[in-house]
Amino acid sequence: MIKLELLAPARNKETAICAIKAGADAVYIGGPALSARYEASNSMEDIKELCNFAKLFNVKVYLTINTLLYDKELASAQELLYQASDAGVSAIIFQDPAILMMDIPKGLELHASTQCDISDVERFLFYKNLNVAQVVIPRELSLENIQKINEVKGNVKLEAFVAGSLCVAQSGICYISELLTKRSANRGQCAQICRLAMQMYDKDDKCIAQGHLLSMKDNWSGNDLFDLVNVGVSSFKIEGRLKDKEYVTNVTARMRQLLDEIISREPLKYTRASDGKVQINFKADEHKTFNRGFTNSLLHGSNANLINIKSPKSIGNFIGYVKACKIEGKHTKLLVDKLTTYEFANGDAFSYYDENSNLQGFRCNNAKVSNRVLELSVPKVLKLKVKTQLYRNVDNLFIKSIVQKDAVLRYIEVKASLYIKANQLCYCLEDEYCKAISSIEYTKSEGNLLIVKAQAKLTKSNNPYIKIIDFSSELISLDCDFATLSTLKQQCIDSFISKKQNIHSDYIYIKPSVYPHFDQDSVDSRLILNKLTRSFYQKCGVDTSKMVKPIVRKSQMTCRNCLVKNHAICKKDGGKTFGYYLMIGNKRFDIFCDCKACKMHLLYDEI
Repeated sequence: MIKLELLAPARNKETAICAIKAGADAVYIGGPALSARYEASNSMEDIKELCNFAKLFNVKVYLTINTLLYDKELASAQELLYQASDAGVSAIIFQDPAILMMDIPKGLELHASTQCDISDVERFLFYKNLNVAQVVIPRELSLENIQKINEVKGNVKLEAFVAGSLCVAQSGICYISELLTKRSANRGQCAQICRLAMQMYDKDDKCIAQGHLLSMKDNWSGNDLFDLVNVGVSSFKIEGRLKDKEYVTNVTARMRQLLDEIISREPLKYTRASDGKVQINFKADEHKTFNRGFTNSLLHGSNANLINIKSPKSIGNFIGYVKACKIEGKHTKLLVDKLTTYEFANGDAFSYYDENSNLQGFRCNNAKVSNRVLELSVPKVLKLKVKTQLYRNVDNLFIKSIVQKDAVLRYIEVKASLYIKANQLCYCLEDEYCKAISSIEYTKSEGNLLIVKAQAKLTKSNNPYIKIIDFSSELISLDCDFATLSTLKQQCIDSFISKKQNIHSDYIYIKPSVYPHFDQDSVDSRLILNKLTRSFYQKCGVDTSKMVKPIVRKSQMTCRNCLVKNHAICKKDGGKTFGYYLMIGNKRFDIFCDCKACKMHLLYDEI
């Protein structure tokens, strides 16, 4: 039986709980420090509370320590490993191999981050031989690439991104943010330079393209899940550790539905990786929360349809064309030929491109539809031309459907029984994995309280995450009152939850007796910031004093997306790749095409 894991992001404890309720089998979250999302730090107290909640459903919590470490941080990283184990964390997602040299407490798996740049079979085998439990597949790999890794994966689990923001560069080897802003992507402080407007020039200094030339659309591989399963992926990751609760709830719920469809088709082959019934009471729709448009091209080996050159923002769903724009004092009334069947509400937000192709937006005070015409009242002056395309990027009715109390429900189904044993009245709760019993002294036989009448009290849980679905008892009546039975039941529920929360993994990370050889004889010095990492690479046969190839040393960004292919003529189609450069602000980057590998490098020109 293959366990399929839906892995959701969490910026904090509250968001993580929303993800779990929506059906996540695991969540990943940053701790108090050393996470690749600098702004999303969480106390270990919150992490422990999250782990306790997650254990009710056998959901795993992964802690991210996926940054490069300085020497002064090594002791803190080691202490964080101990704290993570004590809190009940299931795995560490790491980037810096210094982690592999530390003491790994019992119960913690090590998962190699996408920042480790495991982009081919050789690099995968290296980490496999380091005994990591799970590897995060880089977002730029295709199904064909993943299949090659699958053929040698052994017991290593494969994790792939299936939704959320896409990084245009190969993760872990992008230095452009650090170069331009002193904010390192390998230190959790990426300034997202790739989202900025920029210009591309040819060898004659002619501007041939401008706009957000490196701003990727968002990933959506919802229709590719079965193909991913077939190439060995068992963990399906949603990107978005900084996303809000509405986004995480919506996308997690949608992916839960899609994965459950796969499991229902072959229930003897696939199963969920966690427990509990999930009930989704709103219509999950990936299009209705933040997105930059969607692409799954990389997964299919294509470099086409990757970039939204016009804007890095969430445009929303196309609504229709402006029919009339009437300015009334400090307000505007818009009439829109509504081409969709969407419902609208006061407070909805809309977007459009102005005459200079800049994305603009507004909220409406009032929205109503009459005879297929949408009328919007806007509390500011707008000057939109007739036939302007209008989009909606905040759907208030949809947001309200997500935040309602019962939008998503998750609970454990348990069986209850009541019996007398050795002068004890016993109440028992159990599921497939856990059993709890509470008891009180009871020496009498029958009484005035009929079990049939007491059953409703004995099967009602005041905990929203525990649902008693079955009750059995050979007793007919009891000599006690409802209050006594309620106390007995509550003690058992508390005991059941406590036992769930005290289930600990016996997994032990085993360091290799002989360190495997790294797949290259040198390592970029920008990836070695501490003595443990240097020692690690030396144990793996790397000469850390040797300089890497000039192209690697000079490259500030390596991409599958190629600007020459996008805006000129690819060499494979008879074009030339030399002489092109990119201007980001007043900084120039020469474009170097590695056509054999079908990759592009941006080389910083200091002149």
